[in-house]
Order: sequence, then structure tokens, then C-alpha cells
Amino acid sequence: MIVEFYYCISMHEGLPCLSAPRCWKDRMDIECLLKEIMGEEEFYRYFASLPKTRLERIIELVNNLVQND
Repeated sequence: MIVEFYYCISMHEGLPCLSAPRCWKDRMDIECLLKEIMGEEEFYRYFASLPKTRLERIIELVNNLVQND
């Protein structure tokens, strides 16, 4: 499935998807573009809590299971 760039940067009521920097970083300087659009302060505030990757979630789950045993 191909997702259009415009959708990625405007899907949350005009704000970008939280995964947009990770998804587009290999194709363009997405951080620079989003900072220009949003302003640097808003960019850092909005992306302060980037979602964990699938691998990070799996590792966290395994660690929690190991600790509970």
C-alpha cells in the first residue's frame, strides 16, 4: 500500500502522523520540513512522545513477562 505524503503530514486534524519522521526520514529531510511547517518549538512538543517501534514493544513485553515469573 502506498500512502501519499500529504496524508502523513495532515492526518490528525491537520497535524502529522507521529510516525511520519520515522517513515519518511530515508526519502527526505522530513524533520526540517515539519519544523518549517509547524515551527521548531511545536515540532519538539508534538513529537516528544514518539510511538515505540514494533521491536521496542516486543522487547518490553518479553522483559515484563520475565520479571513477572
